[in-house]
Amino acid sequence: MKKIIILAACIGISLFIILSCSTDKSPLASKAHPEGWNVTTSEVFHGEKVLASLASGSGLTSCKGCHGQNFEGGESQVACATCHKDYPHPLAWTMLRSSENHGQYIKNEKWSMERCKTCHGADYSGGKSGSSCYHCHKTEQGPEACNVCHGSQKNFAPPEDTKNNVETTAIGVGAHQIHIDAGFGCSICHVVPTTLASPGHLDETPHAEVLPTWSWDHEKATCGNSCHNHPEKTYIWNNF
Repeated sequence: MKKIIILAACIGISLFIILSCSTDKSPLASKAHPEGWNVTTSEVFHGEKVLASLASGSGLTSCKGCHGQNFEGGESQVACATCHKDYPHPLAWTMLRSSENHGQYIKNEKWSMERCKTCHGADYSGGKSGSSCYHCHKTEQGPEACNVCHGSQKNFAPPEDTKNNVETTAIGVGAHQIHIDAGFGCSICHVVPTTLASPGHLDETPHAEVLPTWSWDHEKATCGNSCHNHPEKTYIWNNF
């Protein structure tokens, strides 16, 4: 009987130890992100944490612990690209002839660069990203300069036009340079915007509007009223 009591006591003590050890009295901190992690205005917004890590030189090592070395998911099985489809930017982001270049992206955004300002700053000087758009767009207007979309370093008139055409047979190119070389400014034919966001500049019109003075016929590429000295001759804009 005594042996049975001793055996029962041993079993009870063993169970107590096992149950005590199996209960985590001091659990590790959760790896889950805090509330507000994806809220841009939050003090714990992950974008701010990432920037702080980069600034300190520690990089994104802590992110890789859960999201994998290439941020493709890792043990968390959540890839950063799930939300950040364009971050970091594609390799072709600065390749002008690529369909993935940043100009094409801005075009798809109907020429709005507001999302660019989120990282690069309201004046494009770097902002939170620390990368200034003026590194490539060196003029005073930076990425909002006229010749970013049309024209060249020579002047703001095509070639190149907004569709990347450089041939004079393209209606967006035509005789622009002939008129510029003759001393005429853009305002002789167009309402020249003062800023990128000027009314009528980035509207839904598929091509640049010509002042009514010239009775411009886009289909025929001719002006009804000519300033040339040969009124009996028809001048075709893209066939001269």
